[in-house]
Amino acid sequence: MGILRVRNLTSPPYISTEPSLGVHKISNSDRFVIVGSDGLFDFFSNDEAVKLVESYIRSNAFGDPAKFLVEQLVLRAANSAGFSMEELMNVPAGRRRKYHDDVTVIVISLGMNQRTSKASTFI
Repeated sequence: MGILRVRNLTSPPYISTEPSLGVHKISNSDRFVIVGSDGLFDFFSNDEAVKLVESYIRSNAFGDPAKFLVEQLVLRAANSAGFSMEELMNVPAGRRRKYHDDVTVIVISLGMNQRTSKASTFI
């Protein structure tokens, strides 16, 4: 079925009790916040994720940028494994973990009169 594409999933610790904390003072130029699990950032850098969301929001004012990020991740995971997106989606969920980790993405729009935040998950 291909090569294991996700970081080592066979050795502990699987979950860390040590929090990771970053602080950023929101400015008028900030338009959204992306909250994503490591499954998202296995495939996209922070800058790539931001550029994808910015581009998506410009062209889809009422769409779901979190869902779009998950779709782009699945496309990238499929390409990385040498599959089409449809072929990857046909791999049973338990076996799909060989190609990508579980993913949770929330995009929170900032400012008044913005669309509501949306969350998407993909297992």
